[in-house]
Amino acid sequence: MGRNESNCNLIDKMVKQADGGSSSTRYMTSRSTEGDGSSNDLDGQSVNSGPPGLKHSTVSFPENERITLKDTIPYYLPCFSWIPSYNSKKCLSDFVAGVSLASFQIPLAMSYATSVAHVPPLCGLYSLVFSPAVYTLLGSVPQMIVGPESAISLILGQAIEARLSEDPKLKAINLCLVVTFISGLVLLTGGLLRLGFLENVLSRALLRGFISGVGVVMVITSLVVELKLNHVTPTKQEHYHSPFEKVLFIIKYGPENYHRPTAILSLSAFVILMSLRIFKKRLGSRFKWLILLPDILIVVALSIIISYKMHLKSKYGIEIIDDIPKASFKHLKNPLSGINLRHFKELFSTGFMVAMLGFFESTTASKSLGTSYNLAISSNRELIALGSMNVVGSMFAILPAFGGYGRSKINAYSGARTTMSGFFMGFVTLFTIQFFLPVIRYIPVCVLSVITTVVGLTLLEEAPHDLKFHWRCKGYSELTIFTVTLLATLFYSLEAGIYIGCACSIINVVKHSAKSRIQILGRVPGSETFINADDFQANAAGYSVNPQLEEIEGCLIVKVAEPLTFTNADDLKMRLHRLEKHGSAITHPAAPRSRKKEMTENVIFDLKGMTDIDSSAAQTLGEILSAYNQRKVHIFLANVPLSEKIRERLVNSGVTELCEKNALTSSCYFSSIEEALTISDAFMQRQNGRYSSPPPSIFSNTLLNSSLV
Repeated sequence: MGRNESNCNLIDKMVKQADGGSSSTRYMTSRSTEGDGSSNDLDGQSVNSGPPGLKHSTVSFPENERITLKDTIPYYLPCFSWIPSYNSKKCLSDFVAGVSLASFQIPLAMSYATSVAHVPPLCGLYSLVFSPAVYTLLGSVPQMIVGPESAISLILGQAIEARLSEDPKLKAINLCLVVTFISGLVLLTGGLLRLGFLENVLSRALLRGFISGVGVVMVITSLVVELKLNHVTPTKQEHYHSPFEKVLFIIKYGPENYHRPTAILSLSAFVILMSLRIFKKRLGSRFKWLILLPDILIVVALSIIISYKMHLKSKYGIEIIDDIPKASFKHLKNPLSGINLRHFKELFSTGFMVAMLGFFESTTASKSLGTSYNLAISSNRELIALGSMNVVGSMFAILPAFGGYGRSKINAYSGARTTMSGFFMGFVTLFTIQFFLPVIRYIPVCVLSVITTVVGLTLLEEAPHDLKFHWRCKGYSELTIFTVTLLATLFYSLEAGIYIGCACSIINVVKHSAKSRIQILGRVPGSETFINADDFQANAAGYSVNPQLEEIEGCLIVKVAEPLTFTNADDLKMRLHRLEKHGSAITHPAAPRSRKKEMTENVIFDLKGMTDIDSSAAQTLGEILSAYNQRKVHIFLANVPLSEKIRERLVNSGVTELCEKNALTSSCYFSSIEEALTISDAFMQRQNGRYSSPPPSIFSNTLLNSSLV
């Protein structure tokens, strides 16, 4: 306390010597006030109230009103937010949108089930029935359409394929429902624990790299069925694991073993489907209704007619779906039965990956829809909705279902008003299952694989644009994540791709959060502006002329413009050491020392922007300040946030006891850097045996006439 008492005596002596008209060349501005233009709040923080004579109005915040059960029901059950205002007009719009979606989602779901996931077609069809029904009640995005996804189905299909190769007696339906149940349980638990913020962990480059890899894998996997090479693979298992090995298998065994009629039909369906898509894309801007043209349904309908009339299976050996067994779907499944529990350990990693990827895909879709339609999206409520519909759907052995951006956009364009459009889509699908299965049985399997191929190519459409964008912006870290994820997916497996990509994203997040961004400030001559000296050093080397910043003799001004936590507090210590040694935070640590320790007599910490500080960081900061005190360095805290939590933690951790106090306010918090510089100048004058009149900048006219003087 002796240092603070001498501080008070010195300032009092300086005030008595002040003549009111003198100014110091070191301080360029004055803080004099006129009338009631400014006021001081607690701890010396100055709050500008505006020019004199200007009328001010205070904003009063009402007390928190009591939230009733009636208010909370629409939040936790979003269906009650639109049910009271639902009418026949909205119902008609939702019904039209639901029928439009069902026209191309039904064959697409069957394609995912048979060609990608290797399960019966009813698993895909039931996914369109039960998951939208649950989402109708719990979903918070009106235009969102849930159902099976290509990437998710591919992950499931590879897991089922691996398990069946080890034990052919296993049933694919049981493996499917276990993965669906695990993914739903993971999402539901995450929603209840409010873990929706995890959506920000994975970068867009990672998702784009993985989705691009999935598109390539879908094309490769479908090509095996389109050439009818799947009958060759059981005897050549060593060539059928990674996507790259599948390419080698097709090149080696395709020319000799492909089935000509199947290949011709596949090529014809591909040409027709791509022609229709190009036709829609070119004329879609002129005729908006073309977006609703069910191109997939047209190809499927033509293939059914050709298959029925020409007897493709009996005459040409082309495989068709044939009879779809419904006996195994008549009763509810128990995911926790003894038979299914045996697979939990082996399939948990697959279910967890399905949950994570499905959640991020759904989040991407919901955010895009929320931006387009000005919706407030809650990630936690979406987690609960997605988890609930997969847990319930697992009792019907559905494919894992999540939100899709493409079909949701079509749903919105079709005029959907609420989540009932998905319910109507499920109703049409259920009607198809009950009455049109005898017709569906004639669909050639290779045509469903062609649909999968087209979807895979669609997943690759946005990759070139993203790559060009990141290259133009020099986003080399994003390009690295994209490349690593894509190569790992192609040369090893989908699991490796997503795991390695996630690891890269998490490392980037940890690196970003653990890096301290402190700045050393310099003053622009002739002004009160303090700027980051390192920024101008970098600009001088490349883009602009470096202005001659004013260096305060014997004083180091450090700005901490970020929350201090245990992740970046140690880095703060290292960077402070670099600042003292080199005068810059960007200088290489191996560079020779350019500043002596004696040059640092005062250190001012500008804490404007430090929105939080945890106890570990406060402990580290206290150690830093203690080391400064042992070297007789004066510490000043400027622009400390008004947060009661931050100030209380600084007091309880003992940080404030290690800092100099403002003699005028008896507080260790200074309202500005200039005010802290005034006190630091007084210390330097006392140490040098020189006393000069201080600038009137920190003393208002009222203060000079006060009893303190």
